[in-house]
Amino acid sequence: MTTKVIHAVTISESLSFMDGQLRYLKGRGFEPKALSSKGPGFEEFQSSEQVEMLELPMDRGISPLHDLQSLARCIALFRRERPQVVNASTPKAGLIVTVAARICHVPVRVYTMRGLRMETTVGWKRNLLLNMEKIAASSATHCLAVSDSLKERAIEFGIVAEEKITVLGKGSGDGFDVAKFQSSPEIEAAAIKLRDLYKFSKDDIVLGFVGRLTKDKGVNELVATFKLLSQKNGKLRLLIVGDYEDDDPVEESVKQEIESNPKIIKTGFVADPVAYYHLMDIFVFLTKREGFGNVSIEAALCGLPVVASDVTGARNTIIDEKTGLLVDPENLQEITETIDRLIASDSLRIRFGEAGREWASANFSNEMLWKELDSFYKTCLGESLVPAGELN
Repeated sequence: MTTKVIHAVTISESLSFMDGQLRYLKGRGFEPKALSSKGPGFEEFQSSEQVEMLELPMDRGISPLHDLQSLARCIALFRRERPQVVNASTPKAGLIVTVAARICHVPVRVYTMRGLRMETTVGWKRNLLLNMEKIAASSATHCLAVSDSLKERAIEFGIVAEEKITVLGKGSGDGFDVAKFQSSPEIEAAAIKLRDLYKFSKDDIVLGFVGRLTKDKGVNELVATFKLLSQKNGKLRLLIVGDYEDDDPVEESVKQEIESNPKIIKTGFVADPVAYYHLMDIFVFLTKREGFGNVSIEAALCGLPVVASDVTGARNTIIDEKTGLLVDPENLQEITETIDRLIASDSLRIRFGEAGREWASANFSNEMLWKELDSFYKTCLGESLVPAGELN
């Protein structure tokens, strides 16, 4: 008898957090299924993972009536499916799916924390998000955090007890396809075309960023830092791979600077940014909070030195003074001086980049994370005292 496992996220766009994971578990003797609201990426994930998809409409925002409807549907779904393991992540699915799994007495209920939105909120919204996290964690039999510092913060906030939460390996939510980021003739050719398109010369030093253009991602500070540094270095360029978002928007003055400054290139959303990493000399990630910070590892796998925020999640994506440098994301002077240090030293950039590639390749491959997950599930199932036949 195979072990039925359901992995749940709120919206179908978040299914990409688990690329390859369910396919791997299927090969290890599990019967995995994916659950989310239906939308972009739903059918594509089903095709790539070769697993059954379970549709559960859920709202990302605060919607009590719709949330109760989603909970009722989820309970009915679990009573029909009778899974032995449910693993829910992203805030709303983490809440609804773990509560439903508890009501249905699913033996192994895992809440995977990918970040704490409450860290950068205040007032009633912070309290609401904190209570949602606590309910999800208390409804789970086990919790996973995608980084050591996220685990520490969850314990510090009283969301979960230390003995109930763990991190797989060195962290991350799914690991990385290491080979994808290595230089190849195809990537080099794509990078050359992009370099010509953006008119980057061999003498230019390109600072890079990949991600959503929001305040939380530190885009305001990134642009302010670039303006200061470019005043004394005419060869400096800023490559921003991503697009604006209405939720948590950057300052209007920052948006105007990005659009009008000829030394700043904004590409918009790029589905596969690997070739863009290979245009950069220094990767800058001034995020205010993360669960882990995948882009830091992606940059390291491409051989880039990384300047990252010394905040939850992001601090676990580099080794300070070995693969990159940690900074206070609120301290503009420190950020500027730190990046300037890398600009001034080709040898330091090369040393950090090579060390980062080696460290990231050794610790964050997909296969390593998936093996950890397989072992984790088997341990949890061994500890479970509720036979699958007793599910409601």
